Amino acid sequence: MKEYAGRIVTALVALPLLYAAVVWLPPSLFVALMLVVTALAQIELYGMACPVGAARTWTGGRVPVFAAGVVGGALLVLVVSVSPTWGPAVSATVTIVVLGIAVTALAVGRDLRAAGADAAFALAGVWYIAWLLGHLVLLRGFPQGAWLVVFTLWVTWLADAAAYYGGRTWGRTALAPSVSPNKTVAGAVAAVAGGAIAAGAASAWFVDALSWGEAAALGGVAAAVGIVGDLFESLIKRGAGVKDSGGLIPSHGGVLDKIDGLLFTAPVIYYYLAWVKGYGPAGAAP
Repeated sequence: MKEYAGRIVTALVALPLLYAAVVWLPPSLFVALMLVVTALAQIELYGMACPVGAARTWTGGRVPVFAAGVVGGALLVLVVSVSPTWGPAVSATVTIVVLGIAVTALAVGRDLRAAGADAAFALAGVWYIAWLLGHLVLLRGFPQGAWLVVFTLWVTWLADAAAYYGGRTWGRTALAPSVSPNKTVAGAVAAVAGGAIAAGAASAWFVDALSWGEAAALGGVAAAVGIVGDLFESLIKRGAGVKDSGGLIPSHGGVLDKIDGLLFTAPVIYYYLAWVKGYGPAGAAP
């Protein structure tokens, strides 16, 4: 009961603030917010590379390599915010990030057994977190983009809530017991249904570009992909031997715990709108 109450209280405080940030912040400050979220999530991910009690510690070249990953992630988000297509700027940034992390690992790595793994983990953090989360910046660049970001958050987190409560109520069969024993088939079904219903409701409420059926189908697919994102982070946490990626959000864990599904749903919704609906940057009619 205490856990339920904590989740509800945190949501009641955080959601209005998040809504205000998404809808009312000017583009530059929204990008700044995404930079903060990206950096916090990357730091949590890199922290899981060396959980408490592990033989490998935060000494030697580990800190500079992971710092290079955080800087590279910030650079990628910044470039995506001003270059919404895969043009020369993004390609050059990708090259700079890879070279920067590689050079850092070569320059400061003292434990050769760990240096390569650290560099690979740093790169993974850039693409897994910064690149995928950057799709929220791209979404906000669309016409009525703030509401498309709200739509993405709405679908992702209501599907997640449906999975949580549906799994606790009806869950009997584990979905992926070796990765996350608490996630159930019933929870996954509830997530897909919750995502479809949430998206359908949003189409009647604040997303005019999608019909109810189209939105429901997109919401169901996004929710299913979000489950993959949730399980992927669970895989990382299980390998690291930790329950949560961090403790920044009371009763919810870390930042990465809260955005693990969003990292996968945001690209799905973005590419559907861009490729199927023909959306482009603000100022271009969809």
